[in-house]
Amino acid sequence: MEYSVFERLLALRKVNVSQVARATGIASSTFTDWKNGRSVPKADKLAKIADYFSVSLDELLGTETGNRSSEVSYRHLRQKKMVPVIGVIRAGSPIVTDETLIGKEFADVDDTNEYFYLEVCGDSMKDCGIVEGTYVLFHKQQYAEDGEIVACLVDGESATVKRFHRKNRKIILSPENKDYEPILLSPEDFETGRARILGVAIEAKTKLL
Repeated sequence: MEYSVFERLLALRKVNVSQVARATGIASSTFTDWKNGRSVPKADKLAKIADYFSVSLDELLGTETGNRSSEVSYRHLRQKKMVPVIGVIRAGSPIVTDETLIGKEFADVDDTNEYFYLEVCGDSMKDCGIVEGTYVLFHKQQYAEDGEIVACLVDGESATVKRFHRKNRKIILSPENKDYEPILLSPEDFETGRARILGVAIEAKTKLL
């Protein structure tokens, strides 16, 4: 979105950013970030703003040659939001390497460097919709809240995807399939490096054949 175009629309409609923010549910601070170049508008937010002003995506993006320009602009936005898809993550290795990278997938996130997809092997999480071949989007972080789904390294094995729980002094990595047993850990396991959280799940995409 060309911010100068957005400002002209504000002037024409005699409204301000706060009014647009309230009507679209987009935080006022987000508009400030766009104006200052700290982030790029996401596709769903562009659609809300275009609907609010009753204009086409072309007009909102500041393009001049119709639908083709709109498609090129949107494709450019998508290219900036491609996140690496990882096959297997093992202890002692970076998340993304030439050996582990199997492709890239679009993710509607602000900073693609903070995320990775992991292709799931097995069916230990099938009861929450994560099956063999599912791409799960993770935010890179080494901590998790109770009930979140995490990618975690345990005992030097490849990363496992499980639901994270704290109970008293125990940490439980729970499967979502009654045929599997939970993995029982302690805070000390994370302190010593026996276990390490790589990221917290944001969304899952199941690849269709």
